[in-house]
Amino acid sequence: MPDLTSMIEEKWYRKAIAGFKEVWGPAVKSAASLDAFCEGISAVTGIPAGTVRSSLPAKNWAAFQADADKYLAIAVAKIEAAHKANKWSSHYKRAFGG
Repeated sequence: MPDLTSMIEEKWYRKAIAGFKEVWGPAVKSAASLDAFCEGISAVTGIPAGTVRSSLPAKNWAAFQADADKYLAIAVAKIEAAHKANKWSSHYKRAFGG
């Protein structure tokens, strides 16, 4: 049986993915600027804004923003892969005392 911290992390992940899917398109399309997008992604994921800014979507901002829904599946797949690889687990557990 998984420990309580792992169960809480899994619940947080499921809620985060559901919320991400719901707000992705409107958030990207309404971002006032590339900087606003990078700062928002950084705030949610903990990835430095500079790293987000150097990503392919940021480099092609106008096309990305115009067709944000096209990239939703790619973004979700990357988040799911990071979660399955426990990429953020140590950060989560450190933050929440696990």
